[in-house]
Amino acid sequence: MRQQLAAEQREAGTPLDPASLEGRDDPDPYALRLEGDPADGAWAWRVSGHHLAVHVTLVEARVHVTPHFVGAQPAVVPRGPRAGWRLLGPEEDLARDVLAALDGDRLAVARPSGTAPADVLTGTDPVADPEVLPRGLAHRDMPPVAQRSLEALVQRYLARAPAAYAAACWEEVLADGLGGVELTWLGSLERGEGHYYAVRAPSLLLELDDTQHGADHVHTVWRHLRDDFGGDLLREHLRAQH
Repeated sequence: MRQQLAAEQREAGTPLDPASLEGRDDPDPYALRLEGDPADGAWAWRVSGHHLAVHVTLVEARVHVTPHFVGAQPAVVPRGPRAGWRLLGPEEDLARDVLAALDGDRLAVARPSGTAPADVLTGTDPVADPEVLPRGLAHRDMPPVAQRSLEALVQRYLARAPAAYAAACWEEVLADGLGGVELTWLGSLERGEGHYYAVRAPSLLLELDDTQHGADHVHTVWRHLRDDFGGDLLREHLRAQH
């Protein structure tokens, strides 16, 4: 992002303002790791760096893509030809659409605290524990317009995956019961101020946190609560082949 901002400022004919880059992390140290051998029918690869961590497990013709982490800093491009662009804007806006459709009593359930955590609550735990999250408002208790926004928010994250896998994950959500999907919002309701949310279902957990560097530094994560790192796929493969 540092290099992008510098290039865009040069294109716009404006000098690079060092203060505009202060506190932003160097985007260069990213790594690709391969695990296993495709010839064995089960293998994995991952790309990881400061604001991207994607874990892909492939077993036969099936694929799994979580944990899946994407971050952005700045949250909003401040200047240049792409001024105002927000890489993770829809992930924030759809959650805000849910809140905007709630009356006061329902909003109080969805937002149990006005204080946002410093980062996603599941952190870097290899096994995500949904019990670390405060409870929120369930889909079944929302008005229809809020329900539609919550469904669109879940599908926004699932769209990061290949279409067939995203569809399978959505079918899991439906099979477990859409009514039990919960949204929890912590922190300010005002744009530009620190906020956090989590969406929890039996099969998945989504989190967004934007509190760092004056709420200009977003972290988002998608965890599969039954099959992170392709665990179920690998167990099935080992039982069948070994």
